[in-house]
Amino acid sequence: MTLNKNRIENYLNDYNRKDIDAMLVHFADDVIFESVSNTSGVLKTNNKKELCELAFMSVEYFSERRQSVLSWVIDDDQIAIEINYWCKIAKDLPNGKKAGEEMTLRGTFFFTFKDGLITRLVDYM
Repeated sequence: MTLNKNRIENYLNDYNRKDIDAMLVHFADDVIFESVSNTSGVLKTNNKKELCELAFMSVEYFSERRQSVLSWVIDDDQIAIEINYWCKIAKDLPNGKKAGEEMTLRGTFFFTFKDGLITRLVDYM
């Protein structure tokens, strides 16, 4: 359990630094990623390659970003976290937010692990 928590902490640090290559080390090759939003629906990737493409595309939209953990629920191979998300937008977004604006959200992430790697990540923002 501690190893999985450490993996999430390292993933979040890599995410916050916008270090995509380091971030992807934490995922299995067959990882499923789903992002569920009440404004834009569900975005899903079916493997590490697709997640990589999405990560490199989305990182361009934010000059700075930070996810901070508010709470943890830890089980053997599953962890849920509640997060605060803050970002500074680098270029205009399709939802009408403009470059230079700051945005904050609160969300919940659900991680599933196998052999010490993240095999599924679902976020609700």
